[in-house]
Amino acid sequence: MPLDADAIRRGCRGEVTAATQLCGAELGRFKAVAAEDGPLTVACTQQTALFSQVAAENNRANSIQFANIRETAGWSGDADRAGPKMAALLAAAAEVAPPAPMVQLESSGVILIYGRDEAAIEAGDLLREHLDVTVLIAPPAAIAPPRRADYPIAKGRITSVKGHLGAFELVVDDFAEAAPSSRRALTFGSSRNNARSTCDIVLDLSGGPALVPADLRDGYLRADPGSPAAILQAVLKARDLVGTFEKPRYITFDAGLCAHSRSKRTGCTRSYGGIWVMTV
Repeated sequence: MPLDADAIRRGCRGEVTAATQLCGAELGRFKAVAAEDGPLTVACTQQTALFSQVAAENNRANSIQFANIRETAGWSGDADRAGPKMAALLAAAAEVAPPAPMVQLESSGVILIYGRDEAAIEAGDLLREHLDVTVLIAPPAAIAPPRRADYPIAKGRITSVKGHLGAFELVVDDFAEAAPSSRRALTFGSSRNNARSTCDIVLDLSGGPALVPADLRDGYLRADPGSPAAILQAVLKARDLVGTFEKPRYITFDAGLCAHSRSKRTGCTRSYGGIWVMTV
């Protein structure tokens, strides 16, 4: 791996020392620096356990930061020009990340099951003793009426979903409640658009596109309506989504705001203490 130690030194404020066998023949050099207990970054993640053990044996109090500049920069077609990137990786490793902000989500177990056929009814039957169930069948909703009326059934097409676990807000078009006198086929009353509803959990068995981007919304579960195994797995997950949960607060990432050499803007150059760079 080619290594431009001078380029790394120019990008890092701390003292930079290069080594080729820091975890082997040159381990004594590492012991001496680690014993000083100053800020220290090692550009090798493969031997993290060894370096941490050696530092502890030498009564080092401060933690050591580790960075991988080999797989992330050195092993590439541009390795001979990767010095600035390596310096950036080392500077980033030296920065102590603040703890992720957390948010509390509360769910009382009110679930909306959105489906296209009897699979949604079957999921409702599995959850009726555990959650507060409502089933919404997408039009034309041509299904047989359930044997027992243990939970509300309606037809409608979800057009909008906002919120998260414990605080979903939905907009439904062509909404109509099921008629209690249905016999051979489930019938519905008069329909209306722009009906609004709230719930804690959404179980999507419609088989269509995801109602929220990338299926990453807490409390939104999705399964193939043609797969009983997938439905059962989603049902079991939904059953456990009752109570108070702590989740990391999500952020919006805009790559266009990152400092980059092509924009002639300097990114993070803060780096303190010693940095050891291993070459192989």
